[in-house]
Amino acid sequence: MQKNGGVINKKLNDLFGKPKNEWKTVDQMIFGVDDYFNVPKNSHKMREKAIIEVFNYHYKNNLFYNQFCKHRKISPDNIKSEKDFTKIPMIPDAFFKDYPSEKPHDVYKWLYQVSSVDIGKYDFTGKNLTQFLGWAENRLKGLILHSSGTSGKFSIVFRDEETMKRIIYTLLRTILFQVTDLDDNAHFVYPGSTKTFLAGGHAIGKASELFDDEHKHFSSDRVLSLEIIKLMSSGQAVGLKQKLELKLIQKALVKGQNKIINLLQELEKKNEQVAMVTFPILIWEIMNVMEKEGITMNLGESNSFILSGGGWKIHAHKKVSEDEFATRIEKCFGIPKENYRDLYGMSEMNGAALSCEARYKHLTDWIYPMVLDDNMEPVGFGETGRFAFLDSAGYGYPGFIITGDRVTLLEECPKCGKSGIVIKSEVTRMKGAEGRGCGNLMRDLMAEEIAK
Repeated sequence: MQKNGGVINKKLNDLFGKPKNEWKTVDQMIFGVDDYFNVPKNSHKMREKAIIEVFNYHYKNNLFYNQFCKHRKISPDNIKSEKDFTKIPMIPDAFFKDYPSEKPHDVYKWLYQVSSVDIGKYDFTGKNLTQFLGWAENRLKGLILHSSGTSGKFSIVFRDEETMKRIIYTLLRTILFQVTDLDDNAHFVYPGSTKTFLAGGHAIGKASELFDDEHKHFSSDRVLSLEIIKLMSSGQAVGLKQKLELKLIQKALVKGQNKIINLLQELEKKNEQVAMVTFPILIWEIMNVMEKEGITMNLGESNSFILSGGGWKIHAHKKVSEDEFATRIEKCFGIPKENYRDLYGMSEMNGAALSCEARYKHLTDWIYPMVLDDNMEPVGFGETGRFAFLDSAGYGYPGFIITGDRVTLLEECPKCGKSGIVIKSEVTRMKGAEGRGCGNLMRDLMAEEIAK
């Protein structure tokens, strides 16, 4: 087993890497290190330079953001060092659902205004938004992700090729090389469908290109279009056709549980390493089935590991802690607690915070995090408030985002000694902020069928 070498690492660099002579400052932080959570403490100087570079880029290349900054009387002349970062105009995460309608041409015109890269002329000939997203992704050679649309409208985030490579490289290096050693014959497992633009599934589908067909496994190959996701989000089917469609989706999700259990049992017999990425609700329900049927495994023998992301609200009335979750995983799968980790991120951010063995979530260095009070003013470490960040890796859109998440930041982890600012304990939503996350969508969708 090789942690940062071998065939998989070479394929990672071949597919999603970037030639060193083309690196920007942020690329040194992404492609130039092996361990994102063991970097020198003076790395903040590199982050400072990267944030200034990306701010200058968006100011010059983004029609919307240029006017937004001028309205705030801010220009690159005002942003010279980290002490000026609080002056950088930030946008709310709801900005990504500000397109006027779901008509493809309306979304295109909105995209033209708010993107920092050229998408080219409009020659789309399809009829619906799902087809347009495919057209736009091909045009950008990048990655398009949308939210679960729980409020009735999707957030849509467009990434150009350069930004796409950064986020997928980051995701894969965090998932595959930060928890334990990776075997070149490891199996990549996701208990869901990747045939979608829904953030979690689509990003995982892109990341799975690293593996050949024999070493990547999904519980479903069902296409989840925007129309179907909207039906899943609302849960309110109208007419016989929609009711049947919703029922089939629910049954497919539950049926996929047994498919994954059977797959894992086969891989256990072969002593093959498993790298599973999942939403907490999906693996929680798989463990419910295993306990009901008296199934246990010992995947720890093959140094397998599990990473989850997407929210801890297992049911509308029930949450679990990461430690409780890790204990149950060890009991069901035989995977030691230290080989189970949780990821915190969002479709608007080009990075992910990985929990350490002590369950503190470590942010990557190219993300400049902040906590804001009720007046949207920054507060210090140890204070709880609204999470905001400056993202130096995103060049397709200005990644200077105010979120609806409620967090507490610490300057360093009090337990593990790894580098990086950490998010303490549980992430919740600010009062009045809509619920979000692919995991919540799956939870609500499966609840009715599971109850039967």
